[in-house]
Amino acid sequence: MKRLALAVVAACTQHAGSAQQQVPAPEQLTMSELAGDWRWLYRTEERGTSRVEQELWRFDADPQHPFRLTGRYVRTVEVASLDHAVFQCNERPAYRQRAVFDVTADLTGGELVIHETGYQTEPSPCDHGFRHLGVYRAVPDPNRLVLAWSQGAASGSETLWHVGTTTPALLQPPWPATYTPTGPWRWSATSVDATGNIHDEIEWWEISRRSDTELDATYRRRVTVRSPDGRPIACAKAPSWTFDDAYVLSGQREEDHWHFHELAVEPGDHPCLRATPKRTLDEATAEQIGDYLVLEWRGKRHQTLYRPADARGR
Repeated sequence: MKRLALAVVAACTQHAGSAQQQVPAPEQLTMSELAGDWRWLYRTEERGTSRVEQELWRFDADPQHPFRLTGRYVRTVEVASLDHAVFQCNERPAYRQRAVFDVTADLTGGELVIHETGYQTEPSPCDHGFRHLGVYRAVPDPNRLVLAWSQGAASGSETLWHVGTTTPALLQPPWPATYTPTGPWRWSATSVDATGNIHDEIEWWEISRRSDTELDATYRRRVTVRSPDGRPIACAKAPSWTFDDAYVLSGQREEDHWHFHELAVEPGDHPCLRATPKRTLDEATAEQIGDYLVLEWRGKRHQTLYRPADARGR
């Protein structure tokens, strides 16, 4: 639910000492004066997380209806863990939700009434994809629109600021229409073992397509074990030690997911691994949700791979 935007935040965007602008009466405004780009931004912290919400709206005059605007806006919510703890939905310390809403705005009795008529959401394991369509009311103003809404027992408002007057094509979803599993993927995690040592794990995946229903994949897994107090670990004779494993996999398409089989492994070597030099090959089902690949290994082990920033949207 959108939060109440504080008036003092909006006031800070105005230049101190500027002359007060005369706002035309609603009946003197033309709908074209409300066309263009509008923006809203809000930031808060709660329960150990920071939350940044922003919306970019774009209105265009409707040539068929002199008292109507058609529009669309992109809503982005970015949530980050302040203590770097990971979220369960994506196994990362931050996640993002984005949605695009189609709207119409009608001038009725000196009031602008805005209806959300449809929406699209960006695929993400941290977003269930469902939105309620809302209705907003505002007094027309060429510089700012204070949107007010009421839904059941909840109500609130937010202030949109007019940031541009050009009206190119309406905003499009800032994510691709389709996604492919091929390309690079990453995964990382930190855990503590039974002896109290810390394990930092990173995996670098690369997936290529053999056919429409078959994939080839490799990944390199690096594990660094370190003592929490900097004391030497007996087998390593040092406060930390590292090893790399390399895996080769094949993937087959199965209805709406992929099935990966580990075919071979080149295990890392280290004195601390002499007691367990072998690796057991595994298999997993994989579901792609946008820029995430959610793996379920045998034994119900869950793993979520993510796209590196320079490869998102593939």
